[in-house]
Parts: sequence; C-alpha cells; structure tokens
Amino acid sequence: MTRSTKVLSLPNAADQHDHHFHQLVFGLEGETAFELAGQGREVHIGHGCLVPCATDHVFSGLSDNRILVLDLPTHSHDRLQQERIDRLFQQASYFQCLPDLQLLLRSLGRELQYNPRDSLLQEACSNTLICALQRQLEQTRPTRVQGLLNLDLLDDYIDTHMERRLAVDELAGLFCLGNSQFFARFRDQTGMTPSQYVAERRLQAVRRALAQAPDSIAQIADRFGFCNQSALTRAFRRRFDLSPAQFRRQQGGPAPEDCAKDP
Repeated sequence: MTRSTKVLSLPNAADQHDHHFHQLVFGLEGETAFELAGQGREVHIGHGCLVPCATDHVFSGLSDNRILVLDLPTHSHDRLQQERIDRLFQQASYFQCLPDLQLLLRSLGRELQYNPRDSLLQEACSNTLICALQRQLEQTRPTRVQGLLNLDLLDDYIDTHMERRLAVDELAGLFCLGNSQFFARFRDQTGMTPSQYVAERRLQAVRRALAQAPDSIAQIADRFGFCNQSALTRAFRRRFDLSPAQFRRQQGGPAPEDCAKDP
C-alpha cells in the first residue's frame, strides 16, 4: 500500500473493521471513541492511539471532531524507517501527547488540511510524527504535565480557533488535565480564568485587525467568533471604553459602512 497522512472527521455512527496496514491516530478537535483489543477509550485533544495491522477496532465521532490519521505499510524498503515502525506498533495502545508534540500536531495538521493532495508534505509530516511520538514514548515521563502550563501552546490553539467558542474541557485536554485541575492551575499562573484569558486574547486580536485589516467590522466580528457586529461592539466597548468604529477612526479612518452601523 501507499503511505497516507490525512486530516478527517469521524461520523457519529460507529464502524468496525481491521486492515492490512498499521494506523496511527491523533486527536485534533472534539472527541472520538475507539475500542482496541477490547479496551475502549475516548481519543480527543492531546490523545491518540496505535492500531497495528489486523487489529479489529471500533470507532465513531462523539461530536464535531477532527483527527489526524497515518496509514503505514507493514513493510518498508527503508531499514531505519522499518525499525521505527516495528517498535511503535508492537501492540495496540493509547497514549497522551506532551505539549511540545501537541504544538507540532497543530502546525502539521493545519498544513495537511490546507494541502491535502501534497504527497511530499504527507510523507514529511508522517516521518516527523513517527519520530516525535517514538521519542516521547521511549522516554520516562509523568502522566501529568508538571510545573507551569505552556501558554505558548495555549495561545497557538486559541489563535487557530478564534472563530468559535472554546470550552474549558477542550483547553484542559491540551495539557492532559481534568477540568478542575486545569482551571485551578491556570488561575494560579495567570490570575485569570480560562474564559477570561480567551476573551482577552480574542479582543486584542480584534483590536489589531481593526487597526491593520481592511475588513468591515461585521466581517471582523464573524472572523473572531462573535455572533454579530453588535455583540462585538458591546464586548469591545466594555474592554476598551470605546466602540470598534471609534477605535478605527483613531487609527486613521473607518470604512463608510462602519460609520453607518457603529457610531
């Protein structure tokens, strides 16, 4: 078979099969359910599973979801590549990704989603993820992230998903933490709740867009996850004590439609 690397969404209806190739699955968004060798588990952000050749497995989506899937042949002409694959797929298993690997997944997932037919990119991403995961699994590591939370990872995830609501459990999954543990550690580290942090980063991004982008305020509202222009105006005014149109005028002049809709 030809190696394949792709980003896809699983349907809600459960499916069951096995295949003649190995499969490596990473959760990117939402939640999916897998059952490997009789062991069921949810695969969501920060988690994944290894499905060796001929392993019967059941899978389904539990919500809106995206996963990154690597289909890998059981035999390779490249000896070093074959050794890595053999070590990875000794048995069916689930795993958690450390923050650095999650950050890598975010970047590679975007590249693959935007360039799904680039075979050279698929092979490069596949090799990178195989090496990164194998190195992580062969190191001794804690089951929970210790020390300070990696806010660079969090910022990257927020910036990638500005257009939609981000729940606390989704953000907690980035760090392989439960909701309450993540909430407490996050507030201790930043002095803010996760929701406040996301709202602040979103409004700061809106302010930059108002100053730099030619989009109308309505377009900016849609781009950054506000239900309409009025909702953006209310949130922006509460934070900065002036409306988006007033701020834009201070930066050099609004578009005509902004003047008409947002005094």
